[in-house]
Amino acid sequence: MIALDDHRSVMKAATYLNLSQPAISKALSVLEDGIGAALFRRTKSGMMPTDAGACLIKHSRRVLLRIEQAERELDEIMTAGSSHLSIGTLPATAVYLIPHFVARLESELPHTTVSLREGTMDSLLPALRTGQIDFAVGLLNIQHMPEFETHVLMRDPVVAAVRPDHPLLALPEVTLESLEGYPLVLPLHNTLARGALEAMFMNKRIPITRNRVDSVSTMANVGTLQVTDAVGFLSRSLVAHFRKLGVLETLPLDLPPDVHLPIGLVRIADRDRTETHDIAHRLMAETAARIQEQGLV
Repeated sequence: MIALDDHRSVMKAATYLNLSQPAISKALSVLEDGIGAALFRRTKSGMMPTDAGACLIKHSRRVLLRIEQAERELDEIMTAGSSHLSIGTLPATAVYLIPHFVARLESELPHTTVSLREGTMDSLLPALRTGQIDFAVGLLNIQHMPEFETHVLMRDPVVAAVRPDHPLLALPEVTLESLEGYPLVLPLHNTLARGALEAMFMNKRIPITRNRVDSVSTMANVGTLQVTDAVGFLSRSLVAHFRKLGVLETLPLDLPPDVHLPIGLVRIADRDRTETHDIAHRLMAETAARIQEQGLV
C-alpha cells in the first residue's frame, strides 16, 4: 500500500519492492476483498488512493514507523551508550555540509552510527515519511505540506564555475553575453535557482543554449566541467570545495542575489524525537552557520 502510494504505479512499486507485478496486483486484490472496498483507482496520473485507501496508508505508515523506532531503541538498549542516525542528503550537500557535520557529531556523540542516503528530494521525502531516514538535508523548494517541518540552514549563492584552464578566464571582463556559444550545466527545471537563472538570461535577451546538461548529480556536473568548455551554475560552497582541490575555478560573473539555493533540514512534524535527534539537529544548524562564517557561502 505504501509503495503504491509513493510510486503511483504497480510496475514501479513492484520494482521498488523487488516483487513481480502480478504479486503486487494480487496482494492489492486480497486487501480490497478483505476490506470490502476499493483502495486505489487508476487515473491518468497513476494509481490514486481512495478515501479508504488513504486511511489505511496513513495508519500503515505509522505502524512501520513504530516498528523502526522499536528496532532502534532495542538496539541502543542492547549496545548501551550507542545511538543511530539515518540522514538523507542531496549529492551537493553530501560533499561539503555532511562531512563537517559528521566531524562535529563524532566530538559530541562518539558512539553514534550514521547511515547516509543520497538522492533528490523527490526520493528522500517518501523515505522520510516511512521512517527510513530521520531527517533530510537538501533544497527547501518543496511544496508546503503540513506533515513536514522545515528549518533553513543556509542560503547558498549560485556561482558560475569552469575548469581552471577555461578560455573565458583569459578575458579581461566576463559578462553574461560572453557565455553565448558555450555549453551550460544547470540546476533542474522547477527549482528556485533554475527559475532565477532563466529570468536572468531572459532579461538580457540571451537564449539558454540547447547544448546543456540539466542535472543534480554533483560528480557528473564536476566531471563534465573538467573535460568540456561548459560553464556550470553550482552552489558557491560546492565550487569552493573543488577549488581547493584544483578542479574548478569560479568565473568572475556577477549574478543576482536571488540566484541561490535554500538549503535546509526537513523532518516529520509530529514524529517523536530522541535526544540524539535533537543534538543532531542542533549540530547541523551550527555546522551550516560555521560554514557561512568561514566565508564559503
